[in-house]
Formats: sequence, C-alpha cells, structure tokens
Amino acid sequence: MSKWKELAAWMYGDARKDVGFWYSHPLWEVDGLSEEQLYWTPNPKGLCILWHVGHIAHRERTHLGLFLQELDPDSLIPPQYDVFGPDWHSAEEIRKSIGSVEGVFDWVRGVREESHKYVESLSEEDFHKTTQKSGGMTVAHWLFITTAHTSLHIGRIQLLRSLIEGEYDRAC
Repeated sequence: MSKWKELAAWMYGDARKDVGFWYSHPLWEVDGLSEEQLYWTPNPKGLCILWHVGHIAHRERTHLGLFLQELDPDSLIPPQYDVFGPDWHSAEEIRKSIGSVEGVFDWVRGVREESHKYVESLSEEDFHKTTQKSGGMTVAHWLFITTAHTSLHIGRIQLLRSLIEGEYDRAC
C-alpha cells in the first residue's frame, strides 16, 4: 500500500476502531443527542447541529463525487438534502425538507461508505492526477481539503453540543 493511500485511509477511517482521524466522524459527535438538540440553535440565524452533519456529507459527496469521480451532479445529492449545501437554511426549513433525522444519518453513513470505496480504489499514481472538474488540483488535494472542511464543522458541532450540555470547556 502506498503512503498516500495509507494517509487517505486514515483521514477517512474510523477513530472508534483506532484506525482513523478523530475529527472525521459527525455521527460519533452527535451520538446520544435528541432530535430537539440536533435542531437547536443559539439564535434564530444560527445553524443547527444537524445542518453541520448533513453539510459535511453534502460537501464530501460533491468534492469526491463531482470533482474527482466526475459523476453526474444530479445523482450525487438527493433533493431533500439540498438544504445541507452552501446556502443557509433555518432549522425549520431543514425539518420540512429532510423527512427524518434517521434518514439523514443513513445518508451520511452511505456517503462515507462511498468515500471509503473511492479511497480504496486509488493507486499511488491516482493521488497525483487531476480531473477535468478538479480545478487543476490533484486528487490528494481534494481528499485532504475535504477532511479539513469536515474537521472545521466537527469543531462547530462540538461547540454547539457543549452549549447544549452546559460543558463550556469540554475537551475536544
């Protein structure tokens, strides 16, 4: 196995099984939260925890599926999950669009599964390639930009959870 592939597998791995980056698991971060807590915002213009969870999957699917795999954009994101894209949506708009929280969680798990399959399919040479839709950046660039983006939103999830739970200095 290549060093690039080992690093990518770790970045998209599972920290609960001691084989991955600890800032890559939105569902782990929300384990035990109620639906009410997932929709809570500190103010009416804030983003709820569930938005961050869905947004992570939305961007991961877009970055890997569209920019790297060059899949049909209409097949990447189910329409009910468009609310997790780059535009702001209220918790109520999200609630009306998605169907169920468990459906979102199933979709997030499916997105991560697709990402794992894609990373596993790569050869050492693939990490240095670009695609027509990659904006001139290599596969490695997009893989690691995506995990950095995920980490940013995991931090926001942790902050919101600490506010909900009243643990203001909760360690990461």
